[in-house]
Amino acid sequence: MIIYGASDSRSGVDTNEGLLCWNCRHIVPFSIEKRIRKRNVGNTEYEYTELVGVCKECHSEIYIPGLDDENEKRFEAYYRRLNGIVSGDDIYALMDKYAIEKRPLSHLLGFGEHTISRYIEGQIPQKKYSDILKTLLYDHHEMRKVLEEGKDRITSVAYKKVLNRLELMDGLTNCDNKVDLVALYIVNSDYDITDLSLQKLLYFVKGFSLAVFGKKPIFEEQCEAWAYGPVFPTVYEKYKVFKKEVISDIYVSDQFFSGLSAKEKSIIDFVLANYGKYNGKVLMDITHSEEPWNIARYGLETFESSHNVITDESIREYYTGINSRFDLKTKDGIVRYIDFLLEEN
Repeated sequence: MIIYGASDSRSGVDTNEGLLCWNCRHIVPFSIEKRIRKRNVGNTEYEYTELVGVCKECHSEIYIPGLDDENEKRFEAYYRRLNGIVSGDDIYALMDKYAIEKRPLSHLLGFGEHTISRYIEGQIPQKKYSDILKTLLYDHHEMRKVLEEGKDRITSVAYKKVLNRLELMDGLTNCDNKVDLVALYIVNSDYDITDLSLQKLLYFVKGFSLAVFGKKPIFEEQCEAWAYGPVFPTVYEKYKVFKKEVISDIYVSDQFFSGLSAKEKSIIDFVLANYGKYNGKVLMDITHSEEPWNIARYGLETFESSHNVITDESIREYYTGINSRFDLKTKDGIVRYIDFLLEEN
């Protein structure tokens, strides 16, 4: 038996409005409560929590429009998670990753023309088909095999779009150095990352690894003092194709980041938790207010091109100083520091 604990979310129905109770035979006030239900799917019995309407006068169950649909969606989402079944969001992510629409994807995989649409709309796929879709989401090399095997089933335009995305994936997942791996880790976080914000977050990761949580940088690659803040040129070349748009999740397995130690991941996660909520413009303003970028651009015009290096020594010295002043190991300390910088400007 499998227990499903429902969340505290509600249907959005206004419980102040009365509904008809068939037991009381009149319009009554009601509440929404949780009750245990059982359901058999295949040979497995699931015990889970549903939301039900309850008459406040006789305490019997009362029909609430839309609540059955919500309970069905909740159970479906739970069932998919528990059994590792691909979700509609996963399929959308796959389509976005490879720039392919529903029908061409169905054709490419040899499915029925409307199969992908039905999966997105709620039909639960068989495990073997779900596994195919999940594998393609996380492994673009497998997608390349599928594309070549099924290219005659899609148009040349659709084929070219997917091929272009696969070439992009090859470049983004080819991590020849540590900074590329950290960049990919950041891109696959839960935050909306643009090319502009990615560069600044990498800079903060270097600063925090040099002076706040250690004395050695997570990666050796140095950044340059460009007009719009610190930039790691090799990373910029990889991600500039996204321009000002949010960079799509690349979706690689956790094993892909085995080259990062637990401590390194914790530093990156700390930077993301405290800086990831800001957009690229705000992050740029923060770096423009800090000494390392300004020192490296001394004597340059505002928008003058530059490849001057922001040295690790200047970053370490600066962040050591502000850490002793604001205590950057704490969330409150970072907030006070950022407020101080932005208020000055």
